[in-house]
Amino acid sequence: YDRISKVGEKQRGAKRSCDSLVISLVMAGGGYDRISKVELSVSCSKLLDMDTFSKSDPFAVLYKESREGQKKIWIKLGRTEVIYDNLDPKFAKTFIVDYHFEEVQHYKVSIFDVDDKKHLDDLTKHDFLGEAFFTLADVVTAGSSLTKTLSSTAHKSCGFVHITGEEVEESKFDITMQLYSRKLDKKDFFGKSDPFVEISKAQEGGVFTVVYRSQPIMKTLDPNWGEFTITMQKLCSGDWDRTLKFSVFDWNRSGSHELIGSTTCSLRDVTLDRGGSVTQLELINSAIKAKKGRKYHNSGVLYFHHVRVIPTYSFVDYLRGGCEINLMVAIDFTGSNGRPSNPNSLHYNSPYKDNDYVSAIKSVATILADYDSDQQFPAFGFGARAPQFGGVSHCFPLNFNFDVPEVAGVQGILDAYHYTLSQVEFYGPTNFSSILDKAMEYAKHPNQHDQQYQILLIITDGIITDMEQTVDRIVKASTLPLSIVIVGVGSADFSAMEILDADDTPLINRQGVKMARDIVQFVPLRQFQRQGVNFSLARETLAEIPGQFISYMKSRFIRPNPPVSRPPQEERLQTFAQGQTLYPPPTVPYPPPQQQPPSYSAATSTAPYPTAPLHPTYLTGP
Repeated sequence: YDRISKVGEKQRGAKRSCDSLVISLVMAGGGYDRISKVELSVSCSKLLDMDTFSKSDPFAVLYKESREGQKKIWIKLGRTEVIYDNLDPKFAKTFIVDYHFEEVQHYKVSIFDVDDKKHLDDLTKHDFLGEAFFTLADVVTAGSSLTKTLSSTAHKSCGFVHITGEEVEESKFDITMQLYSRKLDKKDFFGKSDPFVEISKAQEGGVFTVVYRSQPIMKTLDPNWGEFTITMQKLCSGDWDRTLKFSVFDWNRSGSHELIGSTTCSLRDVTLDRGGSVTQLELINSAIKAKKGRKYHNSGVLYFHHVRVIPTYSFVDYLRGGCEINLMVAIDFTGSNGRPSNPNSLHYNSPYKDNDYVSAIKSVATILADYDSDQQFPAFGFGARAPQFGGVSHCFPLNFNFDVPEVAGVQGILDAYHYTLSQVEFYGPTNFSSILDKAMEYAKHPNQHDQQYQILLIITDGIITDMEQTVDRIVKASTLPLSIVIVGVGSADFSAMEILDADDTPLINRQGVKMARDIVQFVPLRQFQRQGVNFSLARETLAEIPGQFISYMKSRFIRPNPPVSRPPQEERLQTFAQGQTLYPPPTVPYPPPQQQPPSYSAATSTAPYPTAPLHPTYLTGP
């Protein structure tokens, strides 16, 4: 306690307000090394109005300060949802961050006005409204909320941002409920109301923070908002008796939504299997009540239907139970990459640094390899031709063994990749559909006892030419135990890839079927060229995998198995090298390297061209 207190005194009084937190750390047995987590909520007021015919459409982006050597850099942690036509937004999206009492942790929040709905993550396409800097200690010691003035070099008065922080308590429950209302007050002069419901949780100081907002139901006074699921942590910070406010608003296109009525209760009150008995509550509008007096009854009734508590499991719970995370790699060998012998080529093997493809393989595959028990990874290429293919192939094994396309370990992927460079003629076009078909063959439906999940890593330099077919495959794959990570290398226009990412707009196939869940994560490598590529790229590309994994397992009602033990990665690779394998490895060697490159005609010099003749070490199967 004394050790932590001395550190706290250096943080300008942070110790005084954090004494209870320090004591809880020590009493919990974690002591000085325990890491707390803090949930940050963001809201704004008096933002700049950047739109001519309507109000701004703001969203917030949170960054954390980090260091690259002696240089300070800002790492993006995420963004909120967009709230349209609103200069005083209250964002429902929250951020959970690690709180280290012994460190000064610097953050900044930037506010943007949406200009391009299709490219929300490309911040250069939006109007910058302002930013504010703060430390996590500022938030923890602020009491109810920390208010900072937004600043911008282009504007003097940018408004304010309000940041609320609360320590996260462990709560492994999801709450599922269905809300509907009857006999709501009519708010629209020429028609019925367009109601939506908003849930807020009480914070210290009597402040309420928005945690959920439904979609509006148009032109009705008896809306049914349908069933939804929210984590207990987000809903009430794991506290069954915390006050929750349920507010019903009439949606207006201008963003000035009108309150119909609100009510309060706790989660315990409406959860029957936890002793609750509340199934309906009157919605009260205090302004109308004050005006009408005794004649006022209510502004409608809110009904709680099917409130259920569902135990949840973490990604780690499944891994401890022996769930296999299997990796498949697909590499782009189309002509737009450039000749490997040219230093400007994306496939150029410099003696001084890794090319972009090698960097992507090392950073992502190295992380995933430790979760694969047999250490054998299917590795494929696309967009090239060779005599072995009889033409252009959009899905060929890098070891040229169509029966056993697996290679051993991350080094096996790299060896096969370098070998392929000397064996194929770069061609085109850039098609994903065949690779996705192959990935779906590997993604077998797991069961309770045999749990597996497939991750496809696609590394590409260009715009795909089979967009409709690719969307069809992704929609189909969204029902399988599969996640797709796409890393874009080079400086091409990757706008189509961002559409495939589908964070905000779900993909719909040509038959009108919407994807069952989000399974694609796209990251352009150029965003990390100035950072530590291996760490930053891996963190960004793999950040969505646990959530995608959990959503699939939930949909199949698959629980984690009891914890199992398995040898570390190095021991497994050594076992295979000695021939004592759990699964029979491929023994067919790679075909001998070509002595001459494929013929090349000047008449076809616009796109395809052969690679330079290379002579790597002759490789055999693992």
